[in-house]
Amino acid sequence: MNIDRIPKINKAIFVSIMTLLMLCLTQSCTYDEDVSTYEVEVFLSLKEEGISVKMTNQTFTQFTSVTDNQGRAVFELPAGIYSVNVSEVNDDDYFRHIYNASLADIVIGKGYAKVELPVTHTVVQKNNPILIKEVYCGGCQKDDGSGQFYFDKCIILYNNSSESVSLNNVSIGIVEPYNAEASAHNFMSSGALIYAEEDWIPAINGIWTFVEGQTIEAYSELVINVHGAIDNTKTYSQSINYANPDYYCMYDVESTSSDGGKYNNTQYYPSPSEQIPTSHYLKAIKYGQSNAWPMSNASPAIIVFRTEGVSPQQYATQENIVYPVGKQGNIVYSCLKVPRSWILDAVEIYNAEALPQSKKRLTPDLDNGYVSFTHGYGHSVIRKIEKTFNGHNIYLDTNNSSKDFYEAESCSLR
Repeated sequence: MNIDRIPKINKAIFVSIMTLLMLCLTQSCTYDEDVSTYEVEVFLSLKEEGISVKMTNQTFTQFTSVTDNQGRAVFELPAGIYSVNVSEVNDDDYFRHIYNASLADIVIGKGYAKVELPVTHTVVQKNNPILIKEVYCGGCQKDDGSGQFYFDKCIILYNNSSESVSLNNVSIGIVEPYNAEASAHNFMSSGALIYAEEDWIPAINGIWTFVEGQTIEAYSELVINVHGAIDNTKTYSQSINYANPDYYCMYDVESTSSDGGKYNNTQYYPSPSEQIPTSHYLKAIKYGQSNAWPMSNASPAIIVFRTEGVSPQQYATQENIVYPVGKQGNIVYSCLKVPRSWILDAVEIYNAEALPQSKKRLTPDLDNGYVSFTHGYGHSVIRKIEKTFNGHNIYLDTNNSSKDFYEAESCSLR
């Protein structure tokens, strides 16, 4: 550029601007050392370490600090009016933690400042590979034609992923009421589930949890006997043989509820087959009244969940027990409030012979439909295969049992 062509009055201005630019290039363009700064401490309402906190002034200059183990982020800021924000997503092995907060019009410039920041913490289940693949609960016909045999139920889980998954803190529950067609739906009012606007599901009577250290391998199923962990085909040829070292079973005759009751009815719980390792016995956490886990023959609603930050045994205490309206303190109706964010999978089953009377127990986020089922004839409900990948089945999972499941004429174990 030829500065001789610039008018004299502008030439001096031009030279001044160029001089300032050169200074900025040769020196760091930061705040003047003489500009005062002030210590600011932001305290999150949650004492979470490692959360990124941002403070932005009216010139959109942004400052960042990270919280310590007390949920405190420390800043040194020049005077001004600031907003403070938190927007962070952290994943652990099983859960996604979402932190959000925002506060505006924070005046800095009068000495030390302390800011208390309310933070919302949302926990959601990450894409989880553990699915309910099959439920066999309706029993079969007896060989002599005298009726049905019902003491041979099972639930089959499936790992829908390419990696093995830990079963630590994984539990199985059934939702109140036991039958979808029950005349009394104790947690329903004016046709709506009273817990629909809250983050929990009522698991009635008791839950079953895996022994520490168990896993489910990639693209593999895991059979869990519910009642009758023996070779039932020796008595009833249309039943199921559970004498298999790879199988698991719900068997715990020592777990005791507050009334002294145990799951010790031998009709439901004969001594398991010796082929099933004792490490494959699920442990019961019993808080309701019965001598057997009362999974419906015709229309159960089943949930599989993993507790977060606490073991199932630690969580299933009286403070987390809920009762239907009008049943407060009645052990018959004791339910565990299972946070919906913990639930890995769920299935709603309706009795095919009582569809008009059936009502939902699972909220739409868990299961937006139901699968119809005919009990007493050896049938099973089985999840549909979505595709095959490298020779492995990938099962459909839309959180809608009307789409995801079908009624099969026999259990896949036969």
